Amino acid sequence: MNSKHTLFLLFAVFLSACSSQSKLTNVTNDSFSNLVNSIDSIFNDKDFESAFWGAEIKSLDNGKVWYERNAGKLFMPASNEKIVTTSVGLLTMGPKFQYSSNLGYRGEVRDSVLHGDLILYSNGDPTLYSRLCESSLVLFNKYASELSSLGIKKVTGNVYGDDTAFENEHIGYGWAYDGLSYWYSAPFGPLQINENYVDYKITPAKEAGGEVTVVPNIPTSYHKLENNLVTVDAVKHYPNMHRVLNSEVVKFNGEVKAGGRTFEWSPTVNDPTMFYLRVFREVLDSNGISVEGKSYSAYNVENFDDIKSGKVVISTYYSPEFAEIIKGLMKRSQNLYAETVARTISWYKQGKGVMRNSRALIYKKLAEFGLKEGSYLYRDGSGLSRYNYVSPKHLVKILEGMYSSEYKDLWLDIQPLAGVDGTLRRRMKGTAAEGNVRAKTGTIANVRGLSGYVTTADGENLVFSFLVNAHSVGSKDTERVTDSVLELIAAYNKDK
Repeated sequence: MNSKHTLFLLFAVFLSACSSQSKLTNVTNDSFSNLVNSIDSIFNDKDFESAFWGAEIKSLDNGKVWYERNAGKLFMPASNEKIVTTSVGLLTMGPKFQYSSNLGYRGEVRDSVLHGDLILYSNGDPTLYSRLCESSLVLFNKYASELSSLGIKKVTGNVYGDDTAFENEHIGYGWAYDGLSYWYSAPFGPLQINENYVDYKITPAKEAGGEVTVVPNIPTSYHKLENNLVTVDAVKHYPNMHRVLNSEVVKFNGEVKAGGRTFEWSPTVNDPTMFYLRVFREVLDSNGISVEGKSYSAYNVENFDDIKSGKVVISTYYSPEFAEIIKGLMKRSQNLYAETVARTISWYKQGKGVMRNSRALIYKKLAEFGLKEGSYLYRDGSGLSRYNYVSPKHLVKILEGMYSSEYKDLWLDIQPLAGVDGTLRRRMKGTAAEGNVRAKTGTIANVRGLSGYVTTADGENLVFSFLVNAHSVGSKDTERVTDSVLELIAAYNKDK
């Protein structure tokens, strides 16, 4: 897309901010008229006078548009961007797709010594995390076992991380640098372990002046920790965590209350490939296998193709099926998963995960749902970027398309369910929307989104998309608006 076109789209966003207009569809009876007027009144909440809403509500049963407000204008979607990424990922790879990882070596094994190198490859498996599988280290424990079965106790050469399945970039275009310390902004790549962060449990001492203990969820020394936390009787300087930009240094500062509760911080890693290789070597060491050489990313080795060509694969591991992966992506709103899927699209179709190529494939695929290329901006896979722009009408078209696709049941199942699971598990409880609304949430600073499906009390199936930009209130305020609308719709019965 050329710069002139981009400027045109951004100008359109500016114009939309200056015109917050709603369109109430033609009414058929008084009860429906009252419903639509109530919806309009909710969106006119005085707390959002400085912001602007976009909304579309449409029947999936007869195509009738119930309500529109700036529906064709462009908004930053936050994590509603995952609707774009995940829909195309599923349509491209299918529900049975699995990521694969393997360990190989080159050289010769003599007298329990590998006179050569180890080479690790993956095409992006994001699932190696203890909250999702038996252990974050399940893959590396398998590798260690395979090496031991070959009688290998020592490796004289190097460990190479073949991370060439994706292009050599690790953060999304337009990500805020001041969020890069935190798990939700974890860097991504084809070699990933523990979701590219470390969970540290922080436990204050029982008495003031005592040592604050810090325990990682995996045994690794990757981070260079500076634990400056102090146990006090009365906290004046609240604790904080920060990873120094472009480094492995993580600083824990501030005060914690004596005898206080254990809490958790999850700083990201700086380099996913080197983190992967560090943890792998630590697992080998714990299993009595020593490595004399160094660790390298394939991108930092000039003759890596020659090295790779001599590899003998000794162990292969497959991820859970894609249907399970995208369920975690959507229900947890997991950014690392979304960025991985975005790049897997072009890896799957073209042999290498390159974001600009995936973007072109996404535009082409969604044109089948009526989204014209150039009418929206797709800049990252997760929605962390503030350069993404999409309209409620775009999202409704995608949601309609997936509702009519062969993957309808799976697509509905992976959405967070109001009052039940995912990012909606605490919302809309005790209302007609509980266990009814299936929708993707979205949150970045001053931006909220909620797009998905709801069924009325008389059984009509609806699709909706609500986006708000430039607001200065909190999440609870935006939830009050969106959830109230959905609760009204879920309880609506045209015959009463």
